[in-house]
Amino acid sequence: MATLLISLGANLGNSYDTMLAASGMLRDAFGHENVILSRLYRTPPVGGPAGQSDFLNAVAKIDTQRTCWEIWEILKRIEKDLGRQRQHRWEARRLDIDILLYEDLRVWTPHLKIPHPRMCMRSFVLVPALEVAADAVEPVTGWTLEGLRANLLHAKESTIAVFCSSLEARLELERAVVANADRSQIFPSLRFDICSSPDCVGDTRFAFENRDILKIFCVPTPEPETIQWEDFAFSWAKALGLVGPSPPVQPAGPRYLLPDNDISWTVHEIEASRRALTCPIEPLGRSFGDLTP
Repeated sequence: MATLLISLGANLGNSYDTMLAASGMLRDAFGHENVILSRLYRTPPVGGPAGQSDFLNAVAKIDTQRTCWEIWEILKRIEKDLGRQRQHRWEARRLDIDILLYEDLRVWTPHLKIPHPRMCMRSFVLVPALEVAADAVEPVTGWTLEGLRANLLHAKESTIAVFCSSLEARLELERAVVANADRSQIFPSLRFDICSSPDCVGDTRFAFENRDILKIFCVPTPEPETIQWEDFAFSWAKALGLVGPSPPVQPAGPRYLLPDNDISWTVHEIEASRRALTCPIEPLGRSFGDLTP
């Protein structure tokens, strides 16, 4: 049996009923005795369009013999059966199910990435995950989920390091981030640096520093029509340890890989990352069954 960790989130319609239905479908698909669910948590929307309702979030630990691609198909089918229509990224959704971890597997493709690339920075994922798998190890960083969560508790005193591929790209991104920052919020500060190629990732100057709660690498990509950016940036993903089987290398600690071909989207992702670190989380009851629809 392999250990699988997934996240569930919903914020359209009767979110509790949707989450309850999803938990039943997971038990039917994987076996009731093989599915352990966290409590439900209410969190504000992070990163999507304005005006969304709060999310209900939970994490499930599942023991399974299925492959990651078989699991991915099952989860997409449950989303579809419960009314998910994928049109815009980070929009309001009836149900969103993501694979967080699958043993120590590291996968980097346009359709599936394991571990989930944003798990290490999302308090609304790590808090419920601790209830079901506190000792699980995130294979990119080599940290336990408890260690990842402890890292976020220092968010307001820490720095997010943003690495760009050139001085020109750095200056453009830095100006755009400053122009779009929401100064009414208290977020970790940003520092900008240059990492020009995957070869420099292992340089000792990129080693994890206590003040860096997260490292974001923004890399050049071709026009979207020519090739998927994940395929084009595969050498970066490999250097950052986001894909196996080679062992992860420096920098240690949480890291995130982004394309820089759309400056507005890159800025959006950086700001969403900062919000996710300190997102407020409200537990609702001891388990799914403690709530009434």
